[in-house]
Amino acid sequence: MHSSLPPLNSLLAFESAARHLSFSKAADELFVTHGAISKQVKGLEGYLGVPLFIRQHRKLRLTDDAQRYLIQIQSALQTIHHATDEITSQQMRAQTLSINVLPSLTINWLIPRMEEFKQRHPHLYVDLSIGDFAVDFDKSRCDIAIRSAQQEPSTANFVKLMDEDLCLVCAPQLAKELNQLEDINKMTLLQHTTRPELWPYWSKQVGLTLTTDKKFGMEHFYMLSQAASSGMGVALIPRFFIEEQLANGSLVIPFDTGFTSPYVYYVLTPKSSNLPLKAQAFIDWVLEIFSPYRTEESGLGLKIKKRLN
Repeated sequence: MHSSLPPLNSLLAFESAARHLSFSKAADELFVTHGAISKQVKGLEGYLGVPLFIRQHRKLRLTDDAQRYLIQIQSALQTIHHATDEITSQQMRAQTLSINVLPSLTINWLIPRMEEFKQRHPHLYVDLSIGDFAVDFDKSRCDIAIRSAQQEPSTANFVKLMDEDLCLVCAPQLAKELNQLEDINKMTLLQHTTRPELWPYWSKQVGLTLTTDKKFGMEHFYMLSQAASSGMGVALIPRFFIEEQLANGSLVIPFDTGFTSPYVYYVLTPKSSNLPLKAQAFIDWVLEIFSPYRTEESGLGLKIKKRLN
């Protein structure tokens, strides 16, 4: 029975072209070229032995055979769609997805967006936890982890999420005292205690010699952002993490130094050839919401300019 079926791609091309009465619109809908649609339709016409379209000047019209055929093909495709949706939704239903994420990503950024994921996958129970430790999927109960590292992970499968775009930020009142880059040495440097190398790395890239001894260490970017907005000093914080504070003016960027840190964010999964559907659903979603921050270019821009925003 299967040998008598025409190719699925030709049926999809015909259905879209017949519904739109346009090869161009069908090509846009199916993300192929106009020529590909024309070739698929021509192949289907050859397979069936009857013409399906009457090609007029800048206009298509369905033949009588095509009109009858379209109704049945649309019904068949709808049946396939429903059958596929039913089996995939069953796989998602009543499953738990355990996700372990960096605190800096979880608090300000991920949690406010998780409702969108839940609306897409209402039958999936999400168990979200925070951590910045090395992930051992053989011992850990989590299905997915998000971590930052200076090198590609070797103990897990991974997808690159984004480079880390760090902003030099401070409270608006402190920014008034920063007229040139050297004035940074008059400030307290708010330092991420697990990344003490960031300030020396930043200063080398922008060509500034740090001479200040005034430093205040904190463990998480969340703590750094709160300290910076309260006027305690200047900090280097990922742009995605402080979008809201930059928008409301509680933090400003006194000098745009175009700094990309050595750290890269990765989505990690166990080393296995079979990725569960629930895990793939989350990865697809998180890549989508991070798309504004994803770039293949991670060069270090060293142009320095005053920017109070």
